[in-house]
Amino acid sequence: MGRKMNVLEDDGRPLTGFSISLRTLREQAGNPTLTQLADKSGYSQPRLSELFNAKKVPAEDLLRDVVTALGGNADQWSERLRRLRSAEQAFHRATARDGDSPQAQITRLELENKRLRELTEQPGVVIAQARAAQESANHRIQAAARLERRASNLLKTAQEEYQLLYERAPEAEKRAAAIIADGAATASRLELRGRSRHEEIVNEANSRANAITARAERTAREMLQNAEKRAKEHRATTYASVNKTLKDIDQLRVEAEQAVQQAVTQRASLEMRAKIEIERLVREAQQHLEKAGASEQVHALDLLLLDFNIAGSHIDTRGRHARRTIPSREPLPNNSTPQVDLIAQPPRSDWAGWTFPQARQ
Repeated sequence: MGRKMNVLEDDGRPLTGFSISLRTLREQAGNPTLTQLADKSGYSQPRLSELFNAKKVPAEDLLRDVVTALGGNADQWSERLRRLRSAEQAFHRATARDGDSPQAQITRLELENKRLRELTEQPGVVIAQARAAQESANHRIQAAARLERRASNLLKTAQEEYQLLYERAPEAEKRAAAIIADGAATASRLELRGRSRHEEIVNEANSRANAITARAERTAREMLQNAEKRAKEHRATTYASVNKTLKDIDQLRVEAEQAVQQAVTQRASLEMRAKIEIERLVREAQQHLEKAGASEQVHALDLLLLDFNIAGSHIDTRGRHARRTIPSREPLPNNSTPQVDLIAQPPRSDWAGWTFPQARQ
């Protein structure tokens, strides 16, 4: 038997009903696991999870392969997919943010109630996720800074080594020149000593001098070529390493900025949800106070909402918590001992401030 999925509530959206029908087809096929279904259809488990959890409208190839693996009629489901796309477009047009149709208003209220339930049921998890995202972003920023310092050190080392090789090249040229000068001096000395000797000795001395000169020049050229070759290879290797490091730094910086932006967005969303929940609770308190005839406390709570800058949120004008104007009426005959518990006692002649109701014995 496959692992039981999370409950998928029918919220009126066509895609949700489509996914519920797919779940029914999966149960009729013996409820295979996502791993087994992935082996049969050739698709990854995340894509199959999106298909069965109404994350997005599936591709036709994916739907046909999965339906075939579950023993269903692929042609019928392809036709249902085409109808689903048309229904989804109509649904999105009806549920636009500025839509005035009853369906759009009901959908917005359902989405708002779902967000409120998540916030009230698991506020600690949402806050922990935001804090973890912020810490992850900080770690990524620190890692990017460390990599940047490391790249700078590598670049500095490469420049120093290149400068050292560049400085050694003149030294090789000097050594070659010294060898040439030494050869020329030797030839001169031999020429001076053998001037009185036979021409053959002079020619031999000249040949030796030329050989020494050629060997010195060849050695100097080889040393210079080797030095230039090593310098080029080292420079190319160093530049490639630096470029790779800089690319990694850019990637980490982009990921860190994205993580920071997500954390900021989650924080703003949490603040808005908290304001909406606070205003809802205050509105409920106002309704109790209005029933008790404590209009001054109702006005005081309105001022309190204005002081905290949370008045006029979305729940102020719609939903089951919306305030409704209550016509003026005569005060209750015995308001000092109400029959129901109040959130705050109404003011009296000796009233000294807000107090909580006494617990019943």
